[in-house]
Amino acid sequence: MDVEQCLGSIITIPFGQHKIDALYYFPLTHEGPIEKKLCILRLHGVLGNLLDETEHALPHHLAKEGYSSLTMNTLLANLGLFFGFGIFENAMPQIDAACGFLREVGFKNIVIAGHGLGGCMAIKYASLKNHDSQPSDIQGVIAIATAYSLPETIRRRWDRFGSEPTYDEMVQRSAGKFHPEPGTDPAWDKTVVIKRAHGYTTLPEHTEVYTLKTWGALASPEAEGPKTYLHIGKIQVPILLVHGMHDDIIEPREGEDLGAIASKAGNQDVTQIYLDAPHSFEGKQHELGQTVVNWLCDRF
Repeated sequence: MDVEQCLGSIITIPFGQHKIDALYYFPLTHEGPIEKKLCILRLHGVLGNLLDETEHALPHHLAKEGYSSLTMNTLLANLGLFFGFGIFENAMPQIDAACGFLREVGFKNIVIAGHGLGGCMAIKYASLKNHDSQPSDIQGVIAIATAYSLPETIRRRWDRFGSEPTYDEMVQRSAGKFHPEPGTDPAWDKTVVIKRAHGYTTLPEHTEVYTLKTWGALASPEAEGPKTYLHIGKIQVPILLVHGMHDDIIEPREGEDLGAIASKAGNQDVTQIYLDAPHSFEGKQHELGQTVVNWLCDRF
């Protein structure tokens, strides 16, 4: 289906005393009743969808093929990890609110997709909905460059570049912040700058910023939410796992192991695809988009 134009709008979804920012794409040539159409809910990587240019290409590609999408930021995006409110588990109700918005628009079929951290969130959320007592409108999951276990991925990367502080030092410093001892109050939170977290220099692009609490919830050994392997086996809707063969953050075996867990748990529709691309899929955005569209067309 060729679509010459699409309507892209920045929207705000109320969420308690806060709000959710999102980019809503709706093809102008959308034909037929919307309740029979599919919408892709896209979750961000560490930088957030509205900052990371690697996240921009897929909505355009989906719209050209006639698919609507909602690209949302959660409290884990951008400043959430910097200021102490970006807790992994707390992003799940926000994803639920975004699904609620799509239901109000009229969509009854949603595929949830994510890149990197977003893939971890997508799999965790889908696993929760699979066990809900209410029927779910989540019809599929797309996880792109998704870690087998995000805490292990971060530990391995920090060890590789010689981070300062080290991973083990952060484990010690964050103890009691994320899961305080029973009967005790959480220790005072503190912002920490991690040098050489993404590369061998102390330049800003190789630096990460967390509070001890947000780091503990995302990267510590006791953080179970971002351990994707614990959740993917609970999903029974179709799963697409896409990895880059030149990914220097996520190892190819991680996708293989995740797919094996899902299949062994009884999911009969698990697809694993490897593209000749780095973690960001830079230069391969069209190929990635076509891979996603082909998978969607085959099933929906």
